[in-house]
Amino acid sequence: MGLVWILPITALSSIQDLPHFYDADSSRENDSSFQTLINHLAILDEPVSREGTGVIIAQAPGERYRLQFRLIARGPEACRLEIFDPFGRPMLYLVSYLGESHLFSVAQKREIPFKQSLFEPWPTMAQIPVVEMLKLFWGRVPLLSYDSHQIDINKKEGEKTVKLILFGPVRQVLWITQEPFTLIKSQIINLSKDEDVEIVFSDFSEVAGNRTPMRFEIKDGTGGNMLTIRYETLVLRPDISDEIFKLSRLSDS
Repeated sequence: MGLVWILPITALSSIQDLPHFYDADSSRENDSSFQTLINHLAILDEPVSREGTGVIIAQAPGERYRLQFRLIARGPEACRLEIFDPFGRPMLYLVSYLGESHLFSVAQKREIPFKQSLFEPWPTMAQIPVVEMLKLFWGRVPLLSYDSHQIDINKKEGEKTVKLILFGPVRQVLWITQEPFTLIKSQIINLSKDEDVEIVFSDFSEVAGNRTPMRFEIKDGTGGNMLTIRYETLVLRPDISDEIFKLSRLSDS
């Protein structure tokens, strides 16, 4: 499988025929409650700027890797994700900045290309731009293009859960609790590729008045391939400089 497989967030940002993503300013729907819901999903909760550390666990049949990470970010558009081996030695730096994404190998001391073949377990997600996948660290998911939608509301033991289904070339299902607003799960179903992927958020903690997931998992329908990312520390950082996102700083790290 290879260690870099653990990074579906490093998918190709330049391949053709990418899925389209929802624009929060779009007004193509007349249903105001639906529009409010979808806009909330498209916008990250403030404050966005943060620093966190934690672990990454990647599992596939017969394989398991446990690595460490450090995230320094003003948001998905200005983000530095550092990956360390089990002994704490730096391996990879992923930087999203000024509309571009770069992957830097510490061992090779140079930028290396993204490789789509590394994301074979989840073909649809392998086509999603890096900046969209980075939203997972903020408890959000990429919103795929859709033609129609359906909203189901389930009230159980005093808690209301909204199930939002977006029908399009790839079907996307989202489960949300509204008090407070929390995305708890998303499912991507690509019938043309026989693909079923779940993203589950858990271990919620109060961060600056918002419920923030400290853990998320990406897994296929069989559970054979799974990626778990868990924060161990998370603090707000309003003072992050542009310098930390520059490639020249990476080569000196």
